[in-house]
Amino acid sequence: MVILRMVKLEDNLGRRFEKLRISLLNSCNFSCVYCVAENFQNISADTLRLSTADRPLTPDEFIRLIEAVHRLTGLKSIRLTGGEPLLYSDLFPLINHIQKIGISDIRLTTNAYYLKEKASKLFDAGIKSINISVDAIDQDIFNSISRHPNTARVFSGIEAAVKIGMDVKLNAVIMRGKNDSQIIPLLEYATELGVRIRFLELMKMGHLYHSENGLFFSEKEILTIIQKKYPIESLPRGHAETANYWRASNGGIFGIIANESTPFCHDCNRLRMDSNGFFYGCLSNAHGEKLSEYIDDDFLLTEKLRGLLRLKQPVKFHGSELSMRNIGG
Repeated sequence: MVILRMVKLEDNLGRRFEKLRISLLNSCNFSCVYCVAENFQNISADTLRLSTADRPLTPDEFIRLIEAVHRLTGLKSIRLTGGEPLLYSDLFPLINHIQKIGISDIRLTTNAYYLKEKASKLFDAGIKSINISVDAIDQDIFNSISRHPNTARVFSGIEAAVKIGMDVKLNAVIMRGKNDSQIIPLLEYATELGVRIRFLELMKMGHLYHSENGLFFSEKEILTIIQKKYPIESLPRGHAETANYWRASNGGIFGIIANESTPFCHDCNRLRMDSNGFFYGCLSNAHGEKLSEYIDDDFLLTEKLRGLLRLKQPVKFHGSELSMRNIGG
C-alpha cells in the first residue's frame, strides 16, 4: 500500500489528475484505418519482435512509475490500454501489483480478439469494467476497417465478458462512407446485450492529423440517423465524462464522444503513460515527459506533473501526431 503525500496539483479550471491511462505496448493484431496509415506494413503482434527502444516496460518498471504518481495525486482509477493490452505477456502480474499499491479500480480497453479465452481470469483478477472496440456488425465492413480477416472472434469475446458479469461498454469510431451504415445495427446489438455503446467522432490523431478528414461524421449526423428510427432523450453528463449519453425508445443507452462537436476538455482528469514510460497530460501535445529520473524526488516530480497539467487545452482538443496505436484508447 502506497502512503499518499498528496500535494495541490490543480490548474485554474480545477482540473486534477485522477485517472491514469497506461499503454502497455505499442503493438496490435489489428491495423485499423483510423489508427494505421494505408502504407503501413503491419506485422502480426503474435510474432512481433520489439526493438530494444520499443520494448514495453516490465511490471516492476510500470509499478515504480505508477506508485510515484499515485503518491502525489491519489489516483482514483487506472485503465490499461495498448496497442492491444491482452498481448502484454505480464498483464496479470501487473494487475496484481497495482492492487497491492492501493488502486482497486482497474479497467481495460481491448479489441476483444483474445477476450473469450481471458474474460474469466480477468474478472477474477479484478477487472470489472472493460471497453471494447467494435466498429461494425457487418463482418465485411468490420474486416475492412480493422484490416483483419477474422473479426468474428470479437463478438465471442464481447459476449463472454457480458456473461461473466463485467461492466461492458462498446466503442465504435464512425467514418463517413465506411461504417456510418452500422450505427443502427450497433445500437441494436448493444441494446440486445444490455450494454452501452459509444459512437466516436473521428479524431485528428497520428496519420490523420494533417489530413482533410473527409471521413469525419459528426455528432449531429449520428443523432439524426438514430432519431429517424428511435425517439431519444438526453441523460445528464457525469463529471469528466468523455461522452454525452441518450436513451433510445428501444431501451438502449448510447453515448457520443464528440471531440469536435461537443468538446469535453474543461473538466478532463486524465493522465497518460506510454509503453516506454513517457507521460502525456493531453493528447493535443505529442511530446511526452520521461518521469523515471524524478520518482524519488517529490518536489521535482510535482513540478513535472504541474507542467503536464498545464498542457491540457482549456476548451477543445486540436489533435496531434501521436498515434492511438502508441498512446492507447
